Amino acid sequence: MLSHLQQTRTRLFQLADAGLFAIALLAAFFLRDAFTRWFHWPALEILDGYVWLLPTVAVLGPAVLAGQGFYEPPRPNDRLRSLFIVLRSGLLTVVGLILFLFILRVQLARSVIIFVGVIGGTLVYARHGLTLWQQSRHFAQDQLRRRALWVGLPAENSALRAALTRAELATMDDTGEFNPADRPIADFVRLLHEQVVNVVILNLAGVGRDHATDILLACAREGVEVLVRPGLSALPSPRVTVDQFGGEAVFYYRAQSASLGHLFIKQIFDYTAAALLLVVLSPLLLLIVLAIRLTSPGPALYRQVRAGLNGGSFPMLKFRTMRLGAEEQQAGLAAQNEMRGPVFKVTNDPRVTGFGRFLRRHSLDELPQLWNVLRGEMSLVGPRPLPVAEVKRFDNDTHRRRLSVKPGLTGLWQISGRSDISDFTDWVRLDLAYIDEWSLWLDCKILLATLPAALFGRGAR
Repeated sequence: MLSHLQQTRTRLFQLADAGLFAIALLAAFFLRDAFTRWFHWPALEILDGYVWLLPTVAVLGPAVLAGQGFYEPPRPNDRLRSLFIVLRSGLLTVVGLILFLFILRVQLARSVIIFVGVIGGTLVYARHGLTLWQQSRHFAQDQLRRRALWVGLPAENSALRAALTRAELATMDDTGEFNPADRPIADFVRLLHEQVVNVVILNLAGVGRDHATDILLACAREGVEVLVRPGLSALPSPRVTVDQFGGEAVFYYRAQSASLGHLFIKQIFDYTAAALLLVVLSPLLLLIVLAIRLTSPGPALYRQVRAGLNGGSFPMLKFRTMRLGAEEQQAGLAAQNEMRGPVFKVTNDPRVTGFGRFLRRHSLDELPQLWNVLRGEMSLVGPRPLPVAEVKRFDNDTHRRRLSVKPGLTGLWQISGRSDISDFTDWVRLDLAYIDEWSLWLDCKILLATLPAALFGRGAR
């Protein structure tokens, strides 16, 4: 019934699973050592080379499980569903660790990494099974369920009851209703005592301020939790949180449903990956700079003011792919624009240099934007940033919602055959789908799909 209770339990499960994956790494190391050297304690010296990987494993394991829906409320046949999720998550964790080590160019025993997925998955599934068994016990159900008293107009209470999900209904015992407009507050207090109520559902629609205040004060005196339904038409519930402002409770409507914790992980990953990629790719970046300077006059880097988060402007970096003075020539090419809407795109743009076409085809011209990611102006994954002038030409206010997140170096548009999209509305549809369905796992899938798309030049011209 109360989402914060479910969220608290989920966080505890994730912390427990993080510890289990860390234990799995230690167990994997000693298990490999037992196979290869019949286990002796000097192996602890070698273990020092793996200790730094413990926090990575502890974060990656639960993150992959969360992305696969492992922590969602239980369903029928949950054990079988959970088994498949754990198997898939164990495999993805192993692949993620191998890619992580490959990027860092760190050589560790692959058998240890594989054992981490196997042992970690086994421990997590055992923990999950034990949790389900414990929650199925009669005593545990009594502790987890809330005895709820409904307060408000009968019609409003019925409407809210009908909207409850099966998972929400499973967390409560209905103890009846109380209408403060018809009965004195003393009857409400008596019901709290007689029904052993531990949560009150207060429907504010149709309830006077004085009555609502009396109910809240009575619950505060009795130590009873209160769930307040304001009765407002609002955004989907995952986007609404309750905060304090000016000493009063307020509703906070967020632009996207992603949790702040996951967004924090995304930000840390952006900074870390951008810094590593700039170091690893520095020889390639220098070669591209040299090639641009040799094949066409002018600077190697091109700066253009683009619209970032909430429309704020920033100077976006690219490798220069056009001749000098290309911006002044764009007005003369307006008749050749192939994109319906405020965006300008020409397939065989005569301003593009020969080497520039190669860079564009393989998206190599976008690599300097890793610096923008490191500066916090962009993310690795997100809607592509548009020139400020094009944003000002938006003729549909809903298109501006693509600005509610940081722009990205790559996104759904890049891996969905961007050259085949000729209507800006379709472009925006992909961006909004990314915002509404965002998850850490979706970012991973887009990044993995970007590599072959850039390597083989698919969807770019």
